[in-house]
Amino acid sequence: MQYHVRWFDAAAAAVREETAEADSPHALSQRLEQAGHVVLSVQRKRAAVARRRADLDVAWWCRELRTLLHAGMTVVEALETLHAQPLGRARAEVHAALVGYLRQGRALSAAMQAVGVFPGVLIAGVKASERTSALDEALEDYLRYDEMLARLRKQVVSAAIYPALVVGLGCIISLFLLLFVIPRFARMYSDLHGPVSLTTRMLVAASQVLAEHGALVVVLIAALMIGSVAAWRSGLITQGVAWLADEMPALRRRIDEFRLAKLYQSLALMFRGGYALDDALGHCAALGLGQRLSISVGTAQRALARGQRVSAAFAEAGLTDTVTQRLLAVGERTGNFDRVLQTVADRHAANFTTFIERTTRVVEPLLLLLVALVVGGIVVAMYMPVFDIASSVR
Repeated sequence: MQYHVRWFDAAAAAVREETAEADSPHALSQRLEQAGHVVLSVQRKRAAVARRRADLDVAWWCRELRTLLHAGMTVVEALETLHAQPLGRARAEVHAALVGYLRQGRALSAAMQAVGVFPGVLIAGVKASERTSALDEALEDYLRYDEMLARLRKQVVSAAIYPALVVGLGCIISLFLLLFVIPRFARMYSDLHGPVSLTTRMLVAASQVLAEHGALVVVLIAALMIGSVAAWRSGLITQGVAWLADEMPALRRRIDEFRLAKLYQSLALMFRGGYALDDALGHCAALGLGQRLSISVGTAQRALARGQRVSAAFAEAGLTDTVTQRLLAVGERTGNFDRVLQTVADRHAANFTTFIERTTRVVEPLLLLLVALVVGGIVVAMYMPVFDIASSVR
């Protein structure tokens, strides 16, 4: 089992980090202590990488590194400067590990890959820049890529906030009526004699069930809320939404607009860095495009490796429409593939943005109407017995 270990080297008066194999953390600590080292921490490599990835803002890291490089610092000096800032333990560990790998003679891209917290697209761009000594341009390209994805995600979140508030408020009002108001109304109707409507009988029965099992209902609601939060944080809800989108052709086409924008933006970034398109497609397999598009990317990569034209390979793999195929054909004729790929990415991003805006305009009124019908139906059901009482008085 691999562990990430930090220990103090007394001879060099420095903190060292490395990945080591051991049967257990205790065995690894004993081995290092027998060698005369002071062990500071031992973590499973996967856990350490996950914590670092959660705490490191990659876009912030690129902006800070780019600023320091523009000021005239070397890469090592810039990373040492970032390491000297009080930015938290996880970021300090990332910077210390990067500096350590660079001092061992590794390239920056290899060091970033060894740390394990940087996305593959950024590593590929940095690796390409090492051939041309244009690291600042690679960082700038990644920032544009990250900005596009952040803009699209922000639009999705913004579009979901208002419907979520409407549905949440409707659920709270409905639960309040069902748990507190209806049982009190039911007490007034329990002694009602004469013909009683079906709505009144259902109302009284529901109120009795809620009165007898109110605590259980509250516990179930709390468990449902906790389970929903846990499922969201674990990614199950996201996976479920993605699966549902893939099962609905109309929605699948719209979600593919986002995935294709991500794909073509990544290809544009790496192509500008000097990658051939088939190599760039190989790095795009880890972008999280979904199983279907990942298979299409692999198909296009194999077709390009056989010498097939880009427009034909992408079209056969299902990664283009008519406009995109013609744009790629223009890129083949002019050689301006970076511009063409960026144009295609912007086009898919614009299509996805338009879909989100139109969906929001339709969904928001429908949700308001649905919530109004549910709450209004409960209120009407509460007052229906009044009409039964009036009928019995006559």
